[in-house]
Parts: sequence; C-alpha cells; structure tokens
Amino acid sequence: MNYAIILAAGIGTRIKNLNIPKQYYKINGIPIIMYTIKKFVDLNCFSQIYLTVDKDCHEYMKNLLRKYIKNHDKIQLVTGGKERIDSIHNVIKKMDYETINDEDIIVVHDGVRPFVTDEIILDSIECAEKYGACVTSSPVNDTILQSKNGEYVDNIPVRSTLFCGQSPDTFNLKKFIEMINGLNNDQKAKITGTSDICTFYNVPIRMIKGNNLNFKITTDADLKIAELLLREMEF
Repeated sequence: MNYAIILAAGIGTRIKNLNIPKQYYKINGIPIIMYTIKKFVDLNCFSQIYLTVDKDCHEYMKNLLRKYIKNHDKIQLVTGGKERIDSIHNVIKKMDYETINDEDIIVVHDGVRPFVTDEIILDSIECAEKYGACVTSSPVNDTILQSKNGEYVDNIPVRSTLFCGQSPDTFNLKKFIEMINGLNNDQKAKITGTSDICTFYNVPIRMIKGNNLNFKITTDADLKIAELLLREMEF
C-alpha cells in the first residue's frame, strides 16, 4: 500500500505581503493547499493521506476539505510540530505498525508545492519500491558560489554535479519508520529536508527527475509566479 504525508503546518516568514500562512492564501478563490491535496486525492493510489496542520487550524482545514475536495475520506489530519521532522514524526506515531507490510511506501510532499505532476509522484513510488529511498531533483541552472563570510567566494563547485532537491521524498515505509524513530535530538536539529534522514544511516538515496515548475512557494516572487500559473489550471 501507498501512504502520503502532506506537510501544511508551517506559518511561513519569507512572504512579506501575507498576513495568513501561505498555504491558505487563495488563488482563483481556492487556497493553495487545496491544489496540492487534490493532486494526491485524484491520483487514487493512496490508502491513507496524512495532512499535518497547525493545532489551531484543524476545524478550518476540515471545512476546506469538505468544500473543495470531493473524496476526502482518506485524509487524516495530524497536528504538526515545531519543525518539519517533528511533523513527520507526529504522523509516524499515528500509524498502526501492525498493519504495515514490507513493501509499503510513504510519500512525503510539501503542501505549498502545488505543481507536482502525476508522473513525478508515480515515478517516486516506483523508484522507492525498487531502491528504498528517493528524492525528486532537478539540475542546477545557475553557477553556485560557496562563501563562508558572504563577502568573498571560497569555492565554485562544478555545476554538472549539483542538483536542486524538490519533493516528494519517497521511502520504503518500514525502513523510514526505523530511521525516524532512531534519530537523536542532535540529528533532528540538523535536518532541513526529508531525505536528509538517510544520510545519518548511510542509506543510498536515488534521484528521480523533477521539473522547474515543481517549486515550493517560499517568497513573494514565487507567489506571483504561482498566481499566474494557477489561473490557467482547472480545479
């Protein structure tokens, strides 16, 4: 079976023109998070979709799901944590370990990454089934500069070896649970993404091809681009 975690508990600080969390900002009258959720629900390949939300937003999210998502019965709300890894851990604690099979897959995706395609999601599942852990990626287009003090360039890495990490990150569920439950506090503090977890266990991470439109809405510029793109999308 396939499971999904959609992370939507953050409040966001880098978009300066909003007074609400960006996932609830409406484009075409529809909150951004609903576009993301609909992608996963309509794909109809998940036994359960876990949606992490802030503790004060449960009722609001329930109302949104009833209004915008026809088949929302497979969505379970889970209170998010302080950091990304805490939200994921909260989901893991909700799972019934006795019902999990060796071949089960977990897909972890950002709630404000609404342009993920069916192909990317399905490719990530297939890759995790074969290799155990995978991350969506795209080649870096710009030259990357490394600088310790932000004033002088210390190193210019070879661009062909660099990739942007996207989501989903997808894993064998049993192995993922083992890794999550085995993390100590120092390791948790170092995690910024999801596939980072594998690096603490020397677990190989296979890359699948994403695309430049599969971006996370993080800045004011991202939001403007998302508005243009979502205006052309059917819901």
